[in-house]
Amino acid sequence: MPELHSSVVVADQFNYEGIFNMYEFLRVIEKFFRQKGADKKVVFDEEFHTETGMYIHIKHEFYKKTTQYTRLIIRLWIYANDLVEVEKEIDGNKVKMHQGSVSVTFDGFLQTDYDDRWSYNIFYFIFRTMIEKYVLKSRFKFWENMIRRYIGDCRAELSTYLNMNKFLY
Repeated sequence: MPELHSSVVVADQFNYEGIFNMYEFLRVIEKFFRQKGADKKVVFDEEFHTETGMYIHIKHEFYKKTTQYTRLIIRLWIYANDLVEVEKEIDGNKVKMHQGSVSVTFDGFLQTDYDDRWSYNIFYFIFRTMIEKYVLKSRFKFWENMIRRYIGDCRAELSTYLNMNKFLY
């Protein structure tokens, strides 16, 4: 069975309230992880319309295979509350934007033996455990730091996009 090598490497949250384009916000996230070479898995995506506006709940999982044995997993929970569509005029053109709040929660993991090659035999399982504990420990620290960097860079990219929207609209 594939194992998460460590518990949550990074757990971070990002909140914003104001005017932004939700579709462009999601595009910024996807573009960032595509540039890093990560694959995307949509776990679920739901949208509800209420009296106060739209409620959007999205869970995406981005993963990057680093070796045949390990992969990096970054999960994003995106909650958007009370989104109301507003129109802003920029240079004589009307642009549709969203007014509301958005919250993004990041979780990062390092998963080992994701193909389940080293778990079916007790000898392989013991060998894998010993190798992970004594030989690959420094390599796992390197990948955990890489996860921290990816999440920090993604958070910076999102805050840059949203701060730019503050000044434009």
